Amino acid sequence: MMDFASITEAARDPLVIILGLFIFGGVATYLFFKQHPFGRAVVRVIFLILLTIVLLHADIVPYQPLALTGSPFRDAVHAILKIAWWFWAAWFLVGLLRAFVVFQRSPREAKLLQDLLAGLIYLAAAFAIIAYVFDLPIKGLLATSGVVAIILGLALQSTLGDVFSGIVLSFSRPYRPGDWISVEGGTDGRVIELNWRATYILTARRDLAILPNSTIAKSKIVNVSSPSGLHGTAVTVQVDSRTSPSRCSEILEHAIRNSRLIVATPAPTITVKTINASYAEFEIAFFVEELASTIKAQNELFDFIHRHLAAADIDLAAPQNGPVADGNLRKSRTRIERLLELVDIFTTFTTEERAAIAAKLKRRSYDEHETLVERGIVLQSLFIVGSGVVSLTREGIAGDMEVLRLGPGDHFGEIGMLTGAASTGRFSALVPATIYELAKADLTPILEARPPVAQELCRALARRQALAQSSAVPELDESVPKHRLTEWFSDRIHRLYDVVSAG
Repeated sequence: MMDFASITEAARDPLVIILGLFIFGGVATYLFFKQHPFGRAVVRVIFLILLTIVLLHADIVPYQPLALTGSPFRDAVHAILKIAWWFWAAWFLVGLLRAFVVFQRSPREAKLLQDLLAGLIYLAAAFAIIAYVFDLPIKGLLATSGVVAIILGLALQSTLGDVFSGIVLSFSRPYRPGDWISVEGGTDGRVIELNWRATYILTARRDLAILPNSTIAKSKIVNVSSPSGLHGTAVTVQVDSRTSPSRCSEILEHAIRNSRLIVATPAPTITVKTINASYAEFEIAFFVEELASTIKAQNELFDFIHRHLAAADIDLAAPQNGPVADGNLRKSRTRIERLLELVDIFTTFTTEERAAIAAKLKRRSYDEHETLVERGIVLQSLFIVGSGVVSLTREGIAGDMEVLRLGPGDHFGEIGMLTGAASTGRFSALVPATIYELAKADLTPILEARPPVAQELCRALARRQALAQSSAVPELDESVPKHRLTEWFSDRIHRLYDVVSAG
């Protein structure tokens, strides 16, 4: 037991006073430099230097066992100062580590390495305190801790497996945050985060999949974002064998060129896989900029294939034991009439009405890269793409920029007819193309005879304008809200053609 006199005498020890000052200084530093981490770090470094000088002046060497003075209170103060020195020294080394051990090109790996080294430094400080402050044998402690480590390792086997797998994945870097990966087992998506225990993947359905690192380390991983973000896929198409494979390949190539989602490099490939008396099977392999665009590109490509084959009078292969298309009905309509079935504004027309329109169309042919319409031209006709692909480019900051591609059944020129405004872009043939022109004078009787058709034209044009899929007038976006485009187009039609809408 310590009496009051011994405590008073021990309190006169300079180290006791230093301890009190350090405690007071630590509290003051936390309060006054709470919002200034750099200032707090500078004060800690100063405290470490002062503490080192004080301990050495008092003949207390931190890395030597603590010498007892016979006063328990004084010995406790000396022990607290030595413990503080070791933790302060560990903190100082960790700070230097984080300041200088930096990999500019590998920030995630640098952070992981810093954490591992910081853990080792603090562990070494703890063992130093046990050896030089409490004067306990390290060998016995290591033996005991080894048994404890075995028990904990068995109990936390799964968690430790995830942690060590996370370390391996961090250094081997089979993927990074932002990459699209496919993990064996059916998990596909974009990597959101990789930590010590798990990898977070955002799937195409916007679900968050959390996969343990140990599971990923044992699975086959396909990184579709490496070495580039391009992703390849393939689709198969079966075409009626009455058309030669070379002609089918040409039309399928046009369908591919119609899609802006399919990149030009690496070039798409068309391979004839099978040919027999019933059908020819083609495999189309192509690339998109990222995995997320694959489904959209496939759906778009199938739609373009259907439209290009229909415009070229080529049939898809009938399914085995399935119904066969009526050949007589097909022969009763001309190719232009079948083309008009693909035009959205004419889908409600009867066969006779489409035949009447087909008789008024004027056919024009264009070679590859030939210009159809220059900028500044006021179009006074409706132009329908019969075959091939037409590209619309507009002038941008970096030069001409493609904004749209038109294929069979698409049309342009309607905005010029309705507003009298000049074309803001240049139309050119991306591949050899056939265009059909319906003059304004030929469209007027149709609208006069069937006012509901005018309303359908308004709705179709409004949808195209809202989706920026026509040669738009720039001021429309500013002056006319998107939800009123139908009304705006209807008013223009009634002004130009003096059509009185029913009801």
